[in-house]
Amino acid sequence: MISRLVGDDGWANVNSGQAIGLLAMVGVLFGWSVIGPVRVARAVDPHERAVILAESLRSRAWTALLAVPAAGVVTFFVSSSDYRVESVMLAVAMAIGGFTPAWFCIGEGNPRALMLFDGVPKLAASALSLPVLLLTGQIFWYPIILVLLTVPAFATHAVMVRRGHDPAGVPARPTRRVLASLVPTAAIDAAGNAYGSTAIPIATVGLPATEASAFASADRVYRIGLLAVIAVGNAFQAWVLDPAASDRRRRHVVAFGALGGLGAVGGVAIAALGPWATAVVFGPAVAAEPLPCLLFGLAFFFISCGTPLIRNLLIPAGRFRLVFTATVISAVVGVTTMLLGSIAGSGTGVALGVALAEAVSVSILLVPAWRQFRADTAQPAVL
Repeated sequence: MISRLVGDDGWANVNSGQAIGLLAMVGVLFGWSVIGPVRVARAVDPHERAVILAESLRSRAWTALLAVPAAGVVTFFVSSSDYRVESVMLAVAMAIGGFTPAWFCIGEGNPRALMLFDGVPKLAASALSLPVLLLTGQIFWYPIILVLLTVPAFATHAVMVRRGHDPAGVPARPTRRVLASLVPTAAIDAAGNAYGSTAIPIATVGLPATEASAFASADRVYRIGLLAVIAVGNAFQAWVLDPAASDRRRRHVVAFGALGGLGAVGGVAIAALGPWATAVVFGPAVAAEPLPCLLFGLAFFFISCGTPLIRNLLIPAGRFRLVFTATVISAVVGVTTMLLGSIAGSGTGVALGVALAEAVSVSILLVPAWRQFRADTAQPAVL
C-alpha cells in the first residue's frame, strides 16, 4: 500500500527511514537481542528472569535517549524533502521498537508471549493502518498507529514479568555495569547491522530514484525472508541451549539442518521469484531487477547457515571477540563494496556487498564453530 502511495520517487526514501530506524533499534537494544535470550534460557527461576528484564529496561532507557533522536536526524539528511517527514516518523517508530520483549520471550521458549506482546500489536497496527491510509492517502498514520499499539504491549509484558518481584528488592546490577558488560555483544550487533541496514540508505543516496526504488524492493523481499530465519532461529535457540538437554548433539544437528534447508529454499525463492513478487506486491514501477535478487538470495543462504553458528554455539560459549572480529571484517568488505557500487550507480554492486558480507562471515566462523560443536557435544549435559 505504501509503495503505491509514494510511487517510485518515494519508495526508496521510506525504506531508508525504516532501515535507519531498525539500525537505531539495534542501538536501543545494545546487545540484548544477542546475549539476552542466552541469559534468559539459562535462568533457573522467574525471579532471576525478572532481574534480567529489569536490567534491560534500565539500560535501554538510557540508550534510547541517544539512538531514537539520532535515527530521526540521520533520516532527515538522507531522505528527500518530499518524503522527509514520513521517513523520519518511520525511523523513530522503528527505533522505539528496541523496547520489544521479543528476545526475552525467545529465551523463555514462550512463543505465546512472543506473539501476544510483539507479533499481535504489529499485525494489528498494519491491519488498522490499511483503511486509514486508503482513506487519507497519508502514510504518516502508520508509524503513529504502530507506536500507539506496540508501546502499551511492551509495557504490559514488563509489568507482568515483574509482578511479585519488588523492584526495590531486585538485586539488579547498576546500569553502568550492565552497559559495560553489554559492549561486546552490542559491538557485534552494531557491526552486523552496519552492512545489514545500510544498503538502502547507501543506494538511496547514490542511485537514481527509480533504480534506488527497484533496489529497495529487492531488499524488502530479503528482509521479509529474514523474518523466517529469525523465527526458526528463535524456535530452536531455547531448545538447543536447554541446560537439562541430554541429546545436545542431536539438537544442534536438527537446528543446523533446519536453518541450512531454509537458507537453500529461501535463497532460491528470492532469486527466482523476487522480480515477479515485487511487481505484484509493490507495483511494476518499483519491481526488483533479477541480478540483485540473485545476490540477495545468496546473502539469505549464508545468513541462514550462519545463524546457528553464532547463536547456538559461539555466543553461548563466550566467543565474543571471534564473532566481533568476523563481523567487523564482514562489515568492512560489505560496506566498502556497497559504497563502490553506489558511486558507480549500480544497484547490483550494492547487492553484491550484502552477499559478500554474509559469505565472509560464515567463512570465518565455520571452522571455530565446528570445533566448538565438537567440544560442546563431547561433554555430558548439565542436569
